[in-house]
Amino acid sequence: MGVNSFMMGFPQFFGRGCAAEAGEKLANFNCKRAFVIYGKGIEALGIPIPIIKAVETSEIAVITCNKVESDPSDVLIKEMAEIGRHEKVDGIVAIGGGSCMDAAKCVKLLLDNDEALENFYDVEHPQKSVIPMIAIPTTAGSGSEASKGAVVTDTQNGIKRVVIGAGTTPALSLIDPELTTGLPPKVTAACAFDVLAHAIDAITSNQTCAITQSVSYEAIRLMRVNYQKAVENGQDIAAREGMLLASNLGGYGIGNAKCSASHAFAHALGALYHVPHGECCAIFTPATLEYVTETCPDQIRAIAKLLLVDFDETGSAEMIAKLTGEKIRKMYRSVGVNDITAYITDENEAIQRLMPVAQKDIMALFSPKPLDDAACEWIIKRTFELARS
Repeated sequence: MGVNSFMMGFPQFFGRGCAAEAGEKLANFNCKRAFVIYGKGIEALGIPIPIIKAVETSEIAVITCNKVESDPSDVLIKEMAEIGRHEKVDGIVAIGGGSCMDAAKCVKLLLDNDEALENFYDVEHPQKSVIPMIAIPTTAGSGSEASKGAVVTDTQNGIKRVVIGAGTTPALSLIDPELTTGLPPKVTAACAFDVLAHAIDAITSNQTCAITQSVSYEAIRLMRVNYQKAVENGQDIAAREGMLLASNLGGYGIGNAKCSASHAFAHALGALYHVPHGECCAIFTPATLEYVTETCPDQIRAIAKLLLVDFDETGSAEMIAKLTGEKIRKMYRSVGVNDITAYITDENEAIQRLMPVAQKDIMALFSPKPLDDAACEWIIKRTFELARS
């Protein structure tokens, strides 16, 4: 663990019913034309309607777009940005999960900067921030409302890209647990393991620090206490609140320490096989946790305790990590999240296809151990071994 920084860059408002403040917050930014972005699933639940009315009550014109898709593509983002330009919007509201917030961040980036989206795949490329964006999460998973990064699908190369900087930073977030009660059990379960992967990645990343770890440990505790309750009873508002807070803290974790090994593989699996991101994270968290153990044995022990893993205090860090990985696999299977074998049956195919994409993923840079060929092969084989156990 080094002395890396921890930053909290913009206001977060957390509480039941706070989404109704969207209009007031936009008015404080002197917005006159708001671009409200969401997907058809959220639209079907009726979630955007009261938020749109709250914005209109503040005498702000609303332009809506319901085109957000899972794993938003560069093509869609450019199309949405063109709508924003045509309508001369001066504010953005994102209502949805990680895909929606990521798409809206990239739309903001293109409206703020008259350049090609591809220029910003270079994370050091300068960005301006002009238009205020309000992030309103409806899932407890991505933590995107707490970070300035966005993930976009590069359709030309068939990989996921991370865009991060001033242009993708929200002005504020409204984190309302009441908006998550309609989330289906399957989605709730997958999102929960995105939270767990974020926390573990942030704790074990080569960019971690004591503050990041403290926040991420609490995210793990909250996830473990609440995920099953939220899956089994979506109307359990206390469990939904706990999961949304866990997701938010996880977002702070990766916003500072970045995602790490599990996400390099999760991005590869998602891009190549179109598996939901939370499931990808669940699948690769156990093996990647085992792989990095020697770099952070005390942290692995702390994670094991938070997950109530039954282990011998005198046991080796490697054994504790193995037991912890097995526990995580039991946790995700207990709520219906699939193993890798539901998507790839041939282990050799997985190695050949996933390895080069995972190695090139930007999150591989933050692994505390290199993801060379031998490491990647071991992680993929261990993932299949767990699936067949």
